[in-house]
Amino acid sequence: MSRKIFLHIGLIAVALMLSCQSYSNLSEKRAEKAAGGSGDIVIGIADSSSNPSLFLDGIALAVEDINREGGIAGRKIKTVIYDDKGDFAEGQNVARSLAKNPDVVAVIGHRLSDVAIPASIIYEQSGILFISHGATHPNLTRYGGSFTFRNIPTDEEIGRQIAQSSHKMGGRKGSVFYERKDNFQRLADVYKSEADNLKIATLGTHSFFKWQTEFRDMLSVVRKDSPEGIFIAGSLPVSAILIKQARDMEITVPVIGGTDLDSPELVTIAGRAAEGTIVATVFNSETQDRGTMEFVRRFRTKSGVVPDTWAAQGYDALSVLAAAMKKANSSVPVVVASALRFMDGWHGVTGAYSFTREGDTKGKAIYLKRVKDGKFELMRLEKADQAINPMYVVEDRTLRIPIEGAIQTIDPGLTEDMASIEVTAQLFLALTNFDPKTYQPVPGLATGWTVSEDGTTYRFRLRQDAKWTDGSPVTAHDIVWAIHRNLNPDTKCPYANVLYILKNAQAVNKGKIKDYSQIGVRAADDFTVEFILEYAATYFPALTSLWVYRPLHKQAIETYGEKWTDPANIQVNGAYKPVYWNKAQVMILRKNPKYYDHKSVRIEEIRYYNIPQSSVGLEMYRNNELDIMGGSYLKLPFAEIPNIKADPKSRGEYSQQPHFAIYAYGFDVRRPVVNNVLVRKAISAAINRELIVDLILKGGAKPATTFTPPAVFGGVDPKDGVGIRFNPDQARKWLSKAGYPGGKGFPEITLWHPASENHERIAQAVQASVSYYLNISIKLEAKEFNEFLKATSLPDNPADMFQYGWFADYPDANNFLSEQLHPLKSGNRIGWNNKEFADLMNKAEKSSNPVERKSLYKRGEKILCEEEAAMVPIYFETAHCLVKPRVKNWYQMAIGGQRICDWYFEK
Repeated sequence: MSRKIFLHIGLIAVALMLSCQSYSNLSEKRAEKAAGGSGDIVIGIADSSSNPSLFLDGIALAVEDINREGGIAGRKIKTVIYDDKGDFAEGQNVARSLAKNPDVVAVIGHRLSDVAIPASIIYEQSGILFISHGATHPNLTRYGGSFTFRNIPTDEEIGRQIAQSSHKMGGRKGSVFYERKDNFQRLADVYKSEADNLKIATLGTHSFFKWQTEFRDMLSVVRKDSPEGIFIAGSLPVSAILIKQARDMEITVPVIGGTDLDSPELVTIAGRAAEGTIVATVFNSETQDRGTMEFVRRFRTKSGVVPDTWAAQGYDALSVLAAAMKKANSSVPVVVASALRFMDGWHGVTGAYSFTREGDTKGKAIYLKRVKDGKFELMRLEKADQAINPMYVVEDRTLRIPIEGAIQTIDPGLTEDMASIEVTAQLFLALTNFDPKTYQPVPGLATGWTVSEDGTTYRFRLRQDAKWTDGSPVTAHDIVWAIHRNLNPDTKCPYANVLYILKNAQAVNKGKIKDYSQIGVRAADDFTVEFILEYAATYFPALTSLWVYRPLHKQAIETYGEKWTDPANIQVNGAYKPVYWNKAQVMILRKNPKYYDHKSVRIEEIRYYNIPQSSVGLEMYRNNELDIMGGSYLKLPFAEIPNIKADPKSRGEYSQQPHFAIYAYGFDVRRPVVNNVLVRKAISAAINRELIVDLILKGGAKPATTFTPPAVFGGVDPKDGVGIRFNPDQARKWLSKAGYPGGKGFPEITLWHPASENHERIAQAVQASVSYYLNISIKLEAKEFNEFLKATSLPDNPADMFQYGWFADYPDANNFLSEQLHPLKSGNRIGWNNKEFADLMNKAEKSSNPVERKSLYKRGEKILCEEEAAMVPIYFETAHCLVKPRVKNWYQMAIGGQRICDWYFEK
């Protein structure tokens, strides 16, 4: 802290020691009077006229709104207004005057840190709750006061954000100016520290006084340094004079400043020289948030002008204070202060935020705006690093989706779970897409393709207007590089086996061939990619819809390594781009302005919320906190489906849709006990699938005895009788033949499933059915999805049985049988090795005769689910969906990710 502020606080401390008893008495009297709960609630307002703003207009509108809605428990808000003139001594006079008034329970104002900090000491001693709308110095809340708050971020947050934004805008070297006051020097230091972390060189640091009017000497030094930008930590009017003289000296580089420059006074003083100046702000007057839009409209109607930041800050400060009083049902300062600290995600006109125990804001967004044509204009996301607030949702522009389990990755080369597949589909273009009606492959990134007469060579022509987010074109070379990367054994691509259809791909992936040019993929030219296959495969165009065939940005991956998928580093080419990712909570995507068809994308933001419990998700949907539920997203609670169908409101939002998916249990056949085929058959025959579908799924699925859904090519018709049906007598015979008559001597086995209500209920039904009919014990273990997936993919999988679901990547039995269970060409999580099955899959994938392929897959199903019982199918899924009426042109894709770029909101 500067010597001046230290001296001021020291003098205040001496004065407080002499008057401590009187302040203490005032504090007690104030609390007693407030506890009486009668009369108007008096709030002190401390304006700072040295920094002209619309702060008082914002306060007046808040008072009007609060009182119109009935005040606080019937009591009206009344304000007493003072002006500290931005001066330390005057601020002390204001604070003392307010402290002497026993009716005052709270004070809002004192915009400047060197006025607010000393004033806060008086308010603390006199028991007055204090909220500063502009003091950014950390010392305001550093010393553990009970009554002191601010509703603006600190210099630390603002300085870091400005440096990060400078980096985003391409700044690599700059000059720094700061006004000789402690808070401005602190802001400059924070900026320089973060700039250094981001490899932005500080060419020189220059300080000036508040009263200074001549800057040409130091600006001459700056001009010689040739910076790419200038950062100013200072107040007005002095900073505006500095900017004007810089422009007069033809220093034209961007100038960026803190929140103290966030005032129309900047333009008034600097005139045309202010053009292009960038300032930090906490108020986005252009947001589509309904509350903020209504505030702006009513403020303009009442005051005739657009509200500035300080009007919004004043409005929010009084509004959050009133909300805390209502929550506490009290106006006693200490009670209200406690309520403020526990208000989580309060939504004001400046966004959503909370207060920390120290009294600082948490989660408040910081924006940048630029002077253009004499007015401030908010900078767009693609031009600056606008803060993302996960607690603040603009409902009119945001699609809110629940997913079951965290999004594990958005790297197409590492994607394998449903949530990651869904998000990857929004970010990266595929060569082909699926027609939502026929599920036949149609052009995507490719405009079309040709195939050789022998069916082993495919050529795809790429569209030439597809761009990465850095503006560079998406080329055939990007596809070739991506496939080479995915086949590199070090990448550990879980879907590498899907690439084995390419010439020499498997040999490269297994390390038998080191020359990657031998892989059957090449760029014929910049926009033509050619694939050479090991054998003819009519379904190959469908394969190219998968993420392992999608182009990747080589430079981003080589530059950032494992962190290339961080929102700040990633390069995408799809309709959306990630802007925020907290794996435990939410991923936020926003419309990609570089997407070739971005004008047709009408939903601007998508939020994927990690919600593991279906009941919680349904409650959020009913409270209008989610737009969609079910299908490939978080499943509807099975028990609630009849109620949803019966309810007049939800009935109109509910539908059943095709879903090419199987719900099953796999045995790890490498483990003792379940390595006995008779044990596996017995357990499969003891499970009453029809009862599970009727009682738990409420009839919303089809019992399954085979692995591939019948609607998929190569799926077996249930009428053909393939697989093991519920037959408890036969189950007991098989178990007895296995050496466990009546279940005697059978050791307890474990069944793992992902942690969720729906998974748990089905597992409990299986456990009960097997226990009742076979007299054997199954121990259930629920695991978080990432732990579940990782552990059950290892050779030493600790589970005897585990939930095994599969959702079609493309509509062919090859995707279910060969790519999941082939002993040599798949992940083979069940550790099953059957030569006949492998031979059947090899023949089927090479055959171009559809009748023959179906016959081969049918025989494969019989071995898998009946003769060997390595897999226990339970049911074929149906997508149960709830969709809010405002979501238009919605359709459910039964394969892969959803096509959100085609949806839109009803106006």
